[in-house]
Amino acid sequence: MIEVRKVTVKDAKNLLEFCNQVGSETDNLSYGSEGMGLSVAEEEKILAKFQNAKTSHFLLAEENGQIVGTCNCRSFRKKRLSHRAEIGIAVKKAYWNKGIGRKLLTRLINLSRQSGLKILSLEVRTDNKGAIHLYESLGFRRIGTFEGFMEIDGKSIDFDIMELFLEKS
Repeated sequence: MIEVRKVTVKDAKNLLEFCNQVGSETDNLSYGSEGMGLSVAEEEKILAKFQNAKTSHFLLAEENGQIVGTCNCRSFRKKRLSHRAEIGIAVKKAYWNKGIGRKLLTRLINLSRQSGLKILSLEVRTDNKGAIHLYESLGFRRIGTFEGFMEIDGKSIDFDIMELFLEKS
């Protein structure tokens, strides 16, 4: 059974291992098999900030104690942008199309709304039709495209920019 919970500082090592694995499984993320390039101590500091933040949230999905997915949103520090947050999500390939992304995002959207955020945004590869379908089904709408947002092996990759207005959804 998949359990979704808030991340704790104690999850740092397992989260870094998760990132290394998912980075090697897909080209949909901003990192590859090298993972996040952080030490456990650096990751612990980041997770501590999430634990103490009012409008930034970090969730993980576990099965039998193993992380199978993560989802987070980081709000902006500047007062004029503090009503917004950017989302990041990753799921192990073996768990794609099993509802884990939906479960994580639904919980994150609810937490974001409860904490007073008004807009969630994300970037997604324009060719990642499954993810785009999920985001649209949860109310996100495409607002533009970052041309050449990422490069992999010299190939330029476009990303769609999507937003969800929490007060309207």
